[in-house]
Amino acid sequence: MKHHRGWRGLTALATLALFATACGSSKSSSESQTATTAAESSATAGGASTATDAVTAVTEAAVPVTAASSGSGGAEEVRLAVNPWTGSAVNAAVAKAVIEKAGLGTVSVVELDENASWPAIASGDKVDGNLEVWPSGHAADYDQYIKANKGVVDGGLLGPEAKIGWYVPQFVIDEHPALKTWAGFEDPANASLFKTAESGDKGQFLMGDPSYVTYDEQIIANLKLPLKYVVAGSETSLITAIQNAEADHKPLLLQFWKPHWLQSRVKLAEVKLPDFTDACKASAAAADGKYACDYPIDKLYKVFNDKLATKAPKSFAVLQALTLTTDQQSEIAAMIDGDGMTADAAAAKWVAANESVWKAWVPAA
Repeated sequence: MKHHRGWRGLTALATLALFATACGSSKSSSESQTATTAAESSATAGGASTATDAVTAVTEAAVPVTAASSGSGGAEEVRLAVNPWTGSAVNAAVAKAVIEKAGLGTVSVVELDENASWPAIASGDKVDGNLEVWPSGHAADYDQYIKANKGVVDGGLLGPEAKIGWYVPQFVIDEHPALKTWAGFEDPANASLFKTAESGDKGQFLMGDPSYVTYDEQIIANLKLPLKYVVAGSETSLITAIQNAEADHKPLLLQFWKPHWLQSRVKLAEVKLPDFTDACKASAAAADGKYACDYPIDKLYKVFNDKLATKAPKSFAVLQALTLTTDQQSEIAAMIDGDGMTADAAAAKWVAANESVWKAWVPAA
């Protein structure tokens, strides 16, 4: 989720999944794949919400999936991608803590950006899955790898619903009400409130990690706003910028998201952008540079290599059943970013206190 992206976080990002545990079904993987294909074919073709629509269709149909049986007999090994936001680390750390505590096997993490995760999972050479995908930036990947059966399967919803957007500290809106919407930034005098050494004579728009899927530079250009797109470098840099803006009472405009643990500690206001439209959905899918809308709501979902169910069936069952609410993910993320704990330590603490939650993810012996 980008923390929770805790939340691309997200995340963040409605606590449903394609899971066997909750429904207690014994349907085979092949039956589930048939249902998945049917649901995908009914989703809206193309655009930023394609993956969201397809995943929602499958999840709402409550099609249970059971991992295939394994003939290995040994301890299972799973490798999970962790993307550069805290929510992604939270998910993987919780999965690792549960799988290892249950004695099913071992989990290792591989740091990758969200785009590189797809081909890596498809090949299965180094990565077996990713527990947090933000569909608004990956409609083309969903089509390429999942719909076309190119090594990746849809693992169901993670839980949180997320929203990327433009944010300013609440005091900015209180003092300059015109900045509630993007139109307020058309006035160079208003935009100049956000000038920095990096932005020159324009207002600064601050972005986080350069690997994030983002349309902000296009939005600025297509709405003809007197803003300069500046990359901070990381989610941590965004958090620091927000905290400094609050402490110094200095205007700040940036890309941020909900859910995110910082939203519960700092008052941020979302700037109203033009409504998300079919034209923007098509623009995102075509990557034509014409995007000029708000971001859609993202229902975060999971993806796995198509051989993981056979390679590590018990761990796969846990990963498929794993869901976190927005509050749960934010709680763990706050331990990491707010309290300085490692992801493993924060996950272990949460797992120790929430056995009744994760026990339902673990398949019967």
